[in-house]
Amino acid sequence: MLVLGIDCSTRWTNIGVSDCGDVLAEINLELGRSQSSRLPLLVEEALSEAKAEIRDIGLIAVANGPGYYTGIRTGVAYAAALARALGIKIVPLPTTELFVFDLRHIEKNLAAVIKARRGSVYAAIYSSDTVTLNAVMPPSFIGATELAEILTQYPDAFLVGADVENHPELALLPNRRDNRHSGRGGQAALMGWLYREKAVKPELLRGNYLRNPDIGPN
Repeated sequence: MLVLGIDCSTRWTNIGVSDCGDVLAEINLELGRSQSSRLPLLVEEALSEAKAEIRDIGLIAVANGPGYYTGIRTGVAYAAALARALGIKIVPLPTTELFVFDLRHIEKNLAAVIKARRGSVYAAIYSSDTVTLNAVMPPSFIGATELAEILTQYPDAFLVGADVENHPELALLPNRRDNRHSGRGGQAALMGWLYREKAVKPELLRGNYLRNPDIGPN
């Protein structure tokens, strides 16, 4: 089955294509506010690299948050529209899990950290069995100080996310770190295949924002 993976929940846009667990193509670009205009073209580019066409897609996997409001909405809206047009389902992917998924083979405990409002982050802690990840602390909107206190219980947890550097409480922890800015498109497509039993109809897809926006309607 050909799976299209999409992650627009940070300033990066990550697209991947996999076939029954084999990653065929991926594109990872920092696009910022131009995500919505370039996303369809990047999907076509990734499919071309995989020697496939839109009509070949059998399943879509999309990061549905937490993360940047506009990016989540861009990815979710595009994925839902495409899935409806193709008559296929969608696998919702937690952005925090996608953030660390490729590290599951080499780290037992992983903590994903993504920028939120000042003094707070979106974060989750996962334990790994080398194949799947189990959420020890589910995706949360949490104060950096509170997260630092929780992480003292996981001294071996690998901290993942460049935004750790923006919070002294986290940056001063002795935990090893990976300062990445996003997950990868290929991993999104791979997760879609591995978690295909969690697929939902496109009309049931929702963004997981964890908090209300700072401005505008909720």
